[in-house]
Amino acid sequence: MRAGWFRRGLALPAAERRLAVEAFILLAVSRVMLALLPFRVAMDWLGLRLVHGAGPGEEGNVPAPVVPLVGEAVCRAAAIAPFRAVCLQQAVTAALMLRRRGHATEVHFGVAKDGNGNMIAHAWSRCQGRLVTGGRQMPQYQPISVFVT
Repeated sequence: MRAGWFRRGLALPAAERRLAVEAFILLAVSRVMLALLPFRVAMDWLGLRLVHGAGPGEEGNVPAPVVPLVGEAVCRAAAIAPFRAVCLQQAVTAALMLRRRGHATEVHFGVAKDGNGNMIAHAWSRCQGRLVTGGRQMPQYQPISVFVT
């Protein structure tokens, strides 16, 4: 399956290939930072700060064309990463990529209970009112915190 992703990646326009490579590198950086440092320190070093309330709320803005491209690039990179790129790493990566392009991004954390009553967590990212990563699972989670770039 990975070879198929590689061949399809070569068929991408150069700009999308560059985004996918950037996403791959930032996935690895976010994984290392989040694994080695205490969570608050890692988020601070990555330039994400905790906000109280729902976040900046840019629902009315027209999303920049790069927003969905970044989401797709993160998804591509996560699919071929030699490590398990979980939702938190994907959300942080999307936020870093979009911040580099001048767009404020939110990383949301939510919790829910699984079928056995155990607490489970999920992270997703939003930019200009649009979901960038983690959108499919997001509705079942109760938001508990938001970090912004």
